[in-house]
Amino acid sequence: MLRLALCGAIAAAAFFATPISIQNAEAKVYNLRYADIGPPRGPRAAALMWWADELEKRSGGDIKIKFFWSQSLVKGKATMKAVGSGLSDTGTILGIYTPAEFPVWNYANTPFLHGDAWIGMRTWHELRQQSPELQKETARQKVMILANNTSGPVQLLTTKSPVTSVADLKGKKIRTSGGWTNLFKSLGAVPVKIGFGELYAALDRGTIDGTINYTPFVKSYKHYEVASHVTESKMGQVLGYGIGINTKLFKSMPKKLQDIIVKTSDQYMDVYAKNYMADSDDAKKAMTAGIDGRKVAFHQLSAAETKKWAAAAASFKAEWIAKMKKKGIDADAFLAKFDKIHAKYKKIVADKGYPWSSTN
Repeated sequence: MLRLALCGAIAAAAFFATPISIQNAEAKVYNLRYADIGPPRGPRAAALMWWADELEKRSGGDIKIKFFWSQSLVKGKATMKAVGSGLSDTGTILGIYTPAEFPVWNYANTPFLHGDAWIGMRTWHELRQQSPELQKETARQKVMILANNTSGPVQLLTTKSPVTSVADLKGKKIRTSGGWTNLFKSLGAVPVKIGFGELYAALDRGTIDGTINYTPFVKSYKHYEVASHVTESKMGQVLGYGIGINTKLFKSMPKKLQDIIVKTSDQYMDVYAKNYMADSDDAKKAMTAGIDGRKVAFHQLSAAETKKWAAAAASFKAEWIAKMKKKGIDADAFLAKFDKIHAKYKKIVADKGYPWSSTN
């Protein structure tokens, strides 16, 4: 009896240790867990829910996504490893959290590099298809990037007083990440590392005086409740992140389902960009008018100040090039490819507008 009970316990332990969504050759339905960093609101969450609905519809119910919002499955910084190990089948992977693993992709987080959300996402998505360097980074981590994401333009959110000059930044504790850390240090601020999910509490307690942020997310994360000023500094975008899937899982799927995932993920970027632009305008209007009595004032940098801030960020590119050369990567060739693709999408917008515009 003891032996039988022990065998049963081992079998039970093995069963519960196996990821619930693991697939076998006979499986027809893929129930995929998705680990996300944020709550189920805002433009990116809306696009993700569109993506999940379309995958289920287009696959005839063979692909179903279960979201674990607000880091409820794994912390944001652990998502890349969770997806690579199969703990989470899919998830929002941020290269900015793992710069050592994604050094090439980290160039996407260069301050003042991009201004347009759609152009930025499309540039990096196509660059990934053409760049062995980017593909090798993710392959080593056993993940595939299905679609590129964007934070949208990086702004500065502060709690008590506006920032419209370098002088206003001196000594202020600013939560930063990626290339913006060196930027704010150069401008005289004190960079602080805090996860995005912990920002509300840090702003509320006064642990920090401000943070880099993004207009729609100030509203969707309710940061307007604990901070009152946004400086529309347009310091580039966080583009080194996207939708990731476990490589082994993806390759095990039937070709038909793979094609559905690839096509739907490609269209996701257009949906997200459209959502982002509309939500950004709506969020600014709502917060300016006031939400539950909480108003946010929006401020602009002068042309002269913008030039100063951009100049302070120039070292990021030089340092990145030096790091790439040490790794034996032809940084010049990579940047030339980037410039060509970036110019292509800028021209598309200039000539035809966005994919969802009436001029197309």
